Amino acid sequence: MTTLGKRGNRHKHHPKAHVKPADEEPKIASAISRKFQMSEDIIAGAPLLMGYGRGRLCIENYRNIIEYTDSLIRIQTKTGRIHIIGRNLVIAYFRDDGMCVVGEIGTIEYH
Repeated sequence: MTTLGKRGNRHKHHPKAHVKPADEEPKIASAISRKFQMSEDIIAGAPLLMGYGRGRLCIENYRNIIEYTDSLIRIQTKTGRIHIIGRNLVIAYFRDDGMCVVGEIGTIEYH
């Protein structure tokens, strides 16, 4: 039973639950990952990092490059920022779907 106020709104003690589209993303990703037997992270667009020793790091699912110097590369992803800190860092390539950093990688930070 719903108690309506003067303007037809729900009573203040029974607020209507608002669901944001972002709140639904994990549920949708989970259902799709089960159906196609794929990782939820990949379906949800989370960044995928592949390190090859300390000299090469490839990143998939990034949005853009925020800062690029030979000692710091800051990258924006859907879920936050990634900072690659080191020496002689160079972006070997970048495309819409992925990029690769080479150099002396010291630290990878998530912000």
